[in-house]
Amino acid sequence: MTEQDADRAATRKGDDAFVKTAGELLRRSADDINAATASRLNRARQAALADLPRRRRRAPWLAPALSTAAVGTLAVGLWLTRGGSPELPATATPAVESAADLDLLLATDSLEMLEDLEFYAWLDADLSAAELRAELESAG
Repeated sequence: MTEQDADRAATRKGDDAFVKTAGELLRRSADDINAATASRLNRARQAALADLPRRRRRAPWLAPALSTAAVGTLAVGLWLTRGGSPELPATATPAVESAADLDLLLATDSLEMLEDLEFYAWLDADLSAAELRAELESAG
């Protein structure tokens, strides 16, 4: 046991003795009070309690009603925001539209095409199908 622990134990014992002595004195003094003093103390206590502001009692239905209103407001808010935003596409990659496109992607020369994928995406976005065909035919 360290010196600090010993000091705490001694302080605790002193506190326990003080509490015990104070309790005994309080009980003896309460037993020794005459009837007139006890009556005066009781009236003073009742008067002090009567002077306290009365606590306003709330309606028992108020808390459930407010929580229901809050949940309803949240549900309507979520419903309105979900309906207003456009849906995002399921995938960001373009879909293969035909078997010919799939054969083109699986061919041995498709590696070169995949290296220039950004160029082909630019062509697809910028030119119509007829213009794209004309460009590819003129390129040879």
